[in-house]
Amino acid sequence: MMRRFLLLVAIGMVVPLAAQAAPMDAWLHVQEGFAEGQIEDVDEALRALKDEATELDPRRMPSFAAASVAWAVDHPGEQGEAVLRTARELDPELPSTYFFQSRWSWRQGSWVRAAGQYLAGFRALYEFEQTRRLMFAWLVLWAVLAVAASFLVMMPIIILRHFRQLVYDGREIGARAFRPANAWVFAVVVVLLPLFAGLGPIWLFVYLFVLSWVYLDKPLRIWMGVACGVLAVSPLALEATQDFFLRSLPLAARVSTMLDERQVDFSTMREFADLESEYAGEPRYHLILGELLRMHSETEAAKVQFQKASFATRKDVRPDLFLGNLAMEEGDVRRGIQYYNAVVESDGRNALAYHNLSLAFDLNRRFQEGDAARAKAREIAGREEASLGLRGRDPRIRYPELGRGDVKSLIGRSKPELKLMTKGKRVSFGSVSELLAPMSLVFWLGGLFGLIVLTLRSRRFPPSRDCTKCGKVYRLEQGFGESSVYCSQCVSVFLKRDVVSIEQQTVKLGQIQRWERLVVLARRVTGSIVPGSLQMLGERVWLGVVIGLLASFSLVGGLVMVPLFLPQVEPFTAVRPLQILLIAFFGLIWARSALGAWVRG
Repeated sequence: MMRRFLLLVAIGMVVPLAAQAAPMDAWLHVQEGFAEGQIEDVDEALRALKDEATELDPRRMPSFAAASVAWAVDHPGEQGEAVLRTARELDPELPSTYFFQSRWSWRQGSWVRAAGQYLAGFRALYEFEQTRRLMFAWLVLWAVLAVAASFLVMMPIIILRHFRQLVYDGREIGARAFRPANAWVFAVVVVLLPLFAGLGPIWLFVYLFVLSWVYLDKPLRIWMGVACGVLAVSPLALEATQDFFLRSLPLAARVSTMLDERQVDFSTMREFADLESEYAGEPRYHLILGELLRMHSETEAAKVQFQKASFATRKDVRPDLFLGNLAMEEGDVRRGIQYYNAVVESDGRNALAYHNLSLAFDLNRRFQEGDAARAKAREIAGREEASLGLRGRDPRIRYPELGRGDVKSLIGRSKPELKLMTKGKRVSFGSVSELLAPMSLVFWLGGLFGLIVLTLRSRRFPPSRDCTKCGKVYRLEQGFGESSVYCSQCVSVFLKRDVVSIEQQTVKLGQIQRWERLVVLARRVTGSIVPGSLQMLGERVWLGVVIGLLASFSLVGGLVMVPLFLPQVEPFTAVRPLQILLIAFFGLIWARSALGAWVRG
């Protein structure tokens, strides 16, 4: 009954929403100082803004800090540095402040400090909720493009390496199925089948690539199959990443961040307040909105929301605790005691209520009751009693701490259409149609065709092979005298010298020398152009894949991703240092690959 009575009395004393919050009043003075160029007034107004914020216990004020940084950019020197320092105090984790301090430290010759601040800026980009998701999307996009580029570069290497075997097997199949005179015609038709079917060069490229799988070792077959799958899903990954990159952060996530990080954000607060008609009577909504309003110094409006939350529920005692704290900050100790008593009547284990009640009793000169309430708070919370919750304008008053869990609870109890208004875009499978886009379809069908050909040829028509000595393409069949390493001619020349004339041996040795020179040249060229190709086509497939991916990742990042997309994540980021680092890393990989190709070639 006491609780209901207090609510009716309080609702009757509601004061309309204040036209301007105290932080906004202080910020108006800051803007006036910016416009007039009076750095002293700006610094004084920023200090006032910071002092006002300190009373509300926010940990971050990114909007105010970002605007201050933007002004400091256009006013380098002592004035800009002073404003930048104050901006850091308003929001210690704003990425822009780190990047600009790094730039100024570099200009002053403090290179080590500049590097540390530059790295700290990237750490802040990850820790800042608004840029973390953009960083994630940027890195995913970067990785997809790098992997796709790495595999696309390796595909022509695979084709050129085994093209002679493709033609040879086509001619062999044609000779068996038709007359020997038509074998070459059949081979040309088989090799150029996509063009004869009216398809484009991309289909021919993928077709020749998957036909080459039968000649690869098992580890390389697996990686080339993975390549087809990655390239097939790349359009969908790029579309999804772009959609994620361009879509604004859902309101529920922004509100959760504000509560968890104690972040001042007037636009998000107003957007959440606009949902009041939809969430009318929902106690969690009124409680969260009340806390957001209190964080922004709109105390009277916050009181109204806490009263609505308290009137709508009997289970949650936090609204009464908020109301008691606000009454205490207004100097109405008697009413604060009434609210705290209502809380402890409903929840006898609420340490915050007993802690605040002890202060209220002390102010009302009821010291024995204050000591009893303080002892009860310590009994419940132990030594942590004095640091529970959040501080109010009076640091002795502690407020309940709301967070992401309260927002999730609100969303879980909402109607589906209201979930859309707070959680963002509904999950849709319409984008899956991208998997059937032309660029995806060519790799899906190509990969499937490659698996079918690989299965049939492995069982019924084993692939041809290269002689490791002279490079001749031959087929290992019974009765022809070939080994698994040498063709029949090399077997005769090197294993049966007595039955081979000197002239034939001389001709064969010349052929071998020419082949070895060609192989060495090919290895050196491919190893210099495509890092990792030498290892991938050899016995160290995993090492070749890793080298190729690292080279592709650094080159794509240095030339495309960093200069084009990083400024979209954080406009004040210095792009050139990271660009130089990535290109230098690619240069080291390339030099190591090229040197190894020429030395071992």
